Amino acid sequence: MKKVIYYYSGTGNSLRAAITIAESLDGAVLYSVRNDSQKVSANDADVIGFVCPVYEWDVPGTFKSFIENIDINPNAYIFMVATYIAVHGRCFETVEDILSKKNAHLSYGRALRCVASQCTAYPPFPPEKLMLPYMERQTKKICSEIVARKNVPYPHMSALTRRRYQNTMGPYIAIEHEYDKGFYTDDRCIGCSTCEKVCPNQNITMSERRPVWNHHCHGCNACVAYCPTKAIQFKTPKAYQELGTFISKILRLPEKRKRYHHPLIKAGDLMKDIIHIE
Repeated sequence: MKKVIYYYSGTGNSLRAAITIAESLDGAVLYSVRNDSQKVSANDADVIGFVCPVYEWDVPGTFKSFIENIDINPNAYIFMVATYIAVHGRCFETVEDILSKKNAHLSYGRALRCVASQCTAYPPFPPEKLMLPYMERQTKKICSEIVARKNVPYPHMSALTRRRYQNTMGPYIAIEHEYDKGFYTDDRCIGCSTCEKVCPNQNITMSERRPVWNHHCHGCNACVAYCPTKAIQFKTPKAYQELGTFISKILRLPEKRKRYHHPLIKAGDLMKDIIHIE
């Protein structure tokens, strides 16, 4: 039986969930969104999973494009797990809509609340000592349901969130390509290229041993969280200053702020494009 899981992960919450699910299935192949979607087909898979975070109340744009271009078996048991903080929004509807065009449908959908990792806006919360054990317990519950091949309707976007979506998230989506203009490095940068290798969007290239951001960023903060010397800094981009919203006004990265990533997911894990779990 072939089992595949496609994942997008910046600070490790989603990858941790994907690995745990794969282990519960007695093995699976995990494919990062960095792969060429045409080369990681699931048209002969019996179990297909999608695991990703929620950004702007939806799936990351890169993950959406990835799913649109993969071949899948429409008769497979298909599940989706979305890691989120407060609002899962329309992420499940987005994936279901893509699958329906392939004559496939989600058999299972769960939202997994996790530690907030947007360190350029706020410290990680809720407290890790409380949230990490909670995440593990909830993931184990999800695993047992997936192993049992349960059919669980995915959570839909609430009526309130639907009404507020465009006004609340539209302005951020419109200037998302400006976000990485806030990143820069200080003299602690050692040119190790960790940031380039962990970026799920392949948005970073190295020039003269310094990272260059190429404006295809979803703000996952993998580069910041996994920088071994804390050399990557952030200042509010001009487009966000002009937006003048609450979030744009608090965008900053104080030196003492913790740069969260899941403690069980190392930089080397995120650098892998394919992970085989036996």
